Amino acid sequence: MAQPRISERRELAPELEDPPRVGASAFLYESIFGLLQRKIASGAMPTGAVLKEAAVAIHLNVSRAPVRRALAMLAEHGLLRPADGQGYVVGEAIPRPLSARELHDILAEATEDISRSATWERIFSRVSGEVTALLPFGTYRIQEAELGDHHAVSRTVAREVLWRLMDVRLIEKDRKSHWIAGQMTARVVRDTLEMRRVLEPQALANVAPLLERSWLEDLARRIEATVARFPACGAAEIDAIETDMFGTMYAGLRNTRMLGSIRRNQVALIVPRLFRRHFPVRDDLPSLVAYGQIVRLLCAGALEAAQILLRTQIERSEPLVLARLRVLSILPPPATQPYMIAVH
Repeated sequence: MAQPRISERRELAPELEDPPRVGASAFLYESIFGLLQRKIASGAMPTGAVLKEAAVAIHLNVSRAPVRRALAMLAEHGLLRPADGQGYVVGEAIPRPLSARELHDILAEATEDISRSATWERIFSRVSGEVTALLPFGTYRIQEAELGDHHAVSRTVAREVLWRLMDVRLIEKDRKSHWIAGQMTARVVRDTLEMRRVLEPQALANVAPLLERSWLEDLARRIEATVARFPACGAAEIDAIETDMFGTMYAGLRNTRMLGSIRRNQVALIVPRLFRRHFPVRDDLPSLVAYGQIVRLLCAGALEAAQILLRTQIERSEPLVLARLRVLSILPPPATQPYMIAVH
């Protein structure tokens, strides 16, 4: 597929990028484990050296939680043994505390070897999916510490994920500062669709001059191919098209406040995506046809017509989204994750 999308490339906000697959790259504690393992194997970390999580964390400029787990894993592999006091000893030699300077010299050049692509990015997609899967079924409290434990990240990372989920209105904080995933209601759907009708046509006008013709043509062909194969195309293909129509399409928007508002008001897009997980693809054809027409109008430079059709499509989607929400709400709720507690 042709690469997106705008003539002047700009860095996407993290929440707009496709989050890295969980497991696609090492978690931070795994990177620290590998780093220390190599240092021990090469002799750079001498036998008898006493390693304490706080000191290692300071020199690697990371939080203590991933260091704690990495040291425990090294002990499980027989490379470290518990010290009499705090920390671990390398190998079987007599324990010898390292000075701050010695530890710095051993680790300073290695800090760039740690995979730091923000750890929250590695779990954001999974946590977002786990939370959104439950939104039609009730209200849930998310426990920060348990979230970190479940995904093997520090509480700091867990909190960052939760703040970003709140930024896109998937969760909120109640008066007791609990993280709450509130039930998606018909009122929420109506309100967010109303905001989308106001914001997205204008956003389309703002971003249209920056969209690459080759990307638009490719998207149009994909949509038309999906329409031709419907319903054999499958849910994942439709999901991908909607991601491009309402995510990638606006990614070059220079008005970041508008972009943030659009993201926060796209929560209703969750409903058809969840519905397609439970039921065969059947009622999505009119929307797909409209998407194709919007993109073709953009290709032809007919911006005003594309704006009108986008506004009309969002308006027409409301009854179907509400009907799907009602159906989802009476299904048995999926199993909750250990960090989520049903409130009511």
